Amino acid sequence: MRGRGQRAAWQALVIPALSMALGGSLNQPESAVAEVRQQGEAVTVSDASGGELPLLIRVRVAADGGSEAPIAMPATRVFPVTSWRREGEALVSEVAVGTAGLVVKLRWQQSAEGHYSMHAEARSAAPLWLGLLTVELELPESSAKVASRDLSSKSLGRSVAMSQLDPKWLTIYPYAGPELSTREAGGRRGKKEPLTAWTLIVEDELDGLRALREGPRLLARIDLFSTEARPFSRFTACTDNWRAPNHRQSLPVRQMLGPDEEPLRADLALHSGAAVPLFKARYPDGRQAALVITDHADQTAAATLRALAGGTSNMSSSLWGTGGLLGSRLSITKALWASSGEPAPPPLLKHEATPINVSGPGRSSRTIQTFRSRYGRPQVDSTGGGRPQLDDPDVVELADRMTRSGWEISPHSATPLRDDRERTSSALEMFQRFHARTWIDHQPYTNCEALVNQGYQNGPFGIVDLLHKFGYSYAWSGIDVPAGSLNLLSPRRSDRYAPVLWPAGRLASGTPGGLWLFSSMMMYVDGNRFFQLYNKRALDQLERERGLHIAHTYLEAFHPPSSPLRGRNLMLPGKRSGEIVLHPRLQQLFADLALRVERGSLWVPTLSQLGDHFRAMAGVDVRLLPDGSATLRASQALTGATFVVPRGGLKVLVDGQAPKGLRSGRKDTTFWVDLPEGRELRVTLSDAQGNPVHFLRPADGKSLLAQARR
Repeated sequence: MRGRGQRAAWQALVIPALSMALGGSLNQPESAVAEVRQQGEAVTVSDASGGELPLLIRVRVAADGGSEAPIAMPATRVFPVTSWRREGEALVSEVAVGTAGLVVKLRWQQSAEGHYSMHAEARSAAPLWLGLLTVELELPESSAKVASRDLSSKSLGRSVAMSQLDPKWLTIYPYAGPELSTREAGGRRGKKEPLTAWTLIVEDELDGLRALREGPRLLARIDLFSTEARPFSRFTACTDNWRAPNHRQSLPVRQMLGPDEEPLRADLALHSGAAVPLFKARYPDGRQAALVITDHADQTAAATLRALAGGTSNMSSSLWGTGGLLGSRLSITKALWASSGEPAPPPLLKHEATPINVSGPGRSSRTIQTFRSRYGRPQVDSTGGGRPQLDDPDVVELADRMTRSGWEISPHSATPLRDDRERTSSALEMFQRFHARTWIDHQPYTNCEALVNQGYQNGPFGIVDLLHKFGYSYAWSGIDVPAGSLNLLSPRRSDRYAPVLWPAGRLASGTPGGLWLFSSMMMYVDGNRFFQLYNKRALDQLERERGLHIAHTYLEAFHPPSSPLRGRNLMLPGKRSGEIVLHPRLQQLFADLALRVERGSLWVPTLSQLGDHFRAMAGVDVRLLPDGSATLRASQALTGATFVVPRGGLKVLVDGQAPKGLRSGRKDTTFWVDLPEGRELRVTLSDAQGNPVHFLRPADGKSLLAQARR
């Protein structure tokens, strides 16, 4: 149906709902039965009051069944779902898209709690290359409210994209058609008024939900799979010099499905009425934002690593451990090399113990060599060789100690040089002592085995199977956002996905597909700019936006005084000969972060801690019940699971008891609770006067108008 005919069809479907909203003025029966049924080309759901919602449903697919991955995104094909059959109380349809035996099965039914559910499941008779798989719902012309990335609720503009890390709630208020008479439109000729509201809630274990307007149409696109939400690009060449020309190429598809694999699934709950949202928060224990530090190995040496950990490179000092990350009780993801290929610096000779003027020009090679020798920082050679790391017993001992303190020690490739599979496997075995689960490529333009070079596929430099063998869950995507506003969730670009942490899928034929990738922000910048980017105002904004920042840092930067990079130094010479200490502003930044952690507004986890929590929260099921309460159910035990209700001043009970924590502000109420595995907890709300506040209560016409205008 298109144009005038489609509008007439919508009118025929929504006028009965308007009748009930206006007190039965159009001679509808006094009572109605809630049901799901096929009506023309639409699936129509209704509630007990007679309110109806017609839905036109389509499946959108971009896929290729060839043996080799296509070099471009396959053309998107659209399949209207118009043929349904009855299975008991459910409506079922199957759509065959004609590519590798791909079949999408849709099932609509009414739940025991009274709402409607749609379950979508995609299976394939053979592996296929998939770029997009979407179930599209076309809704009546409506006003709508959506969840935003800061966990508030806002009116839908033209479009919004809600990815895996975002709450996927959409409340619609269908309009009466403009053809209706003055009496039918409640005395407001030509003014479109909302009918019965409906709330759509999409589960998190899929790639995302888009809500957009196309002319008068309101579309909800449920992305079971979208490479836009899970990007991957690789370097097309493996060069001998990192300055040599190179470029990146995006992979438009992933190899998915197949007869022996789990199907792609999506679940939607559809409630009659405008719900009070119950959003799952991203971070535990009521924390508003998260800041993750992934510190790469390039600037690391034993002395600077000691200073980063304890504030000074002199571990015999009584001050060691009172400063640095240990003194601030902060944990980071610290990448290291298994070996560097460069010998440790020779011991200092007596005549070299004279202090040098590190603040002067220091342009002579002798001064530079003295600097490197004095501070235990040998030159990084032109072939990419680096300073000793896990081939230095002092670094190994410190890495063990920091692992016990909560750091995540991870490989930064096996070495700074090009590594074969045997060397990579040996390094991964070495990193087992640190329980490493995150991989960070080093110099992926020259290191052929980098995941974002040749490492993502099979072959002499393939590493995906090795990462799978040694239990790795996360890997750097090689995608860096330029330094700027800290929040990687890009709240001002809500019209498109903002991938920060996502499942990679199978990147090449015959490789494992369990890795999650992450992006980061490059923070190897001038020191003054570095500290300005992390000033109080920026961190306050990150918390206010409920944002996420993953930093790509080189915290051990300590260049010779003649180096053009000396302005990026975050460490300084100490008072004792050969001592290195943190820049005072870096120590102050650590103290500021620690203060935010202590007051409960900021989370500073390792990368794997962040990923594990995200994935566990995605498995938490939130259900709204007819009595106005809600239930929470976790597939695994979860500590400090946090939820946000975008309404201030509320009291919360969980199974009749106060939650583990509660923060009630002017605009929202946040609470957190420990969730047991597999057991439902019941949540109820009340206002400041003790009156019940219902998560879901089908509204009458007057309250609908008020809700639509809020």
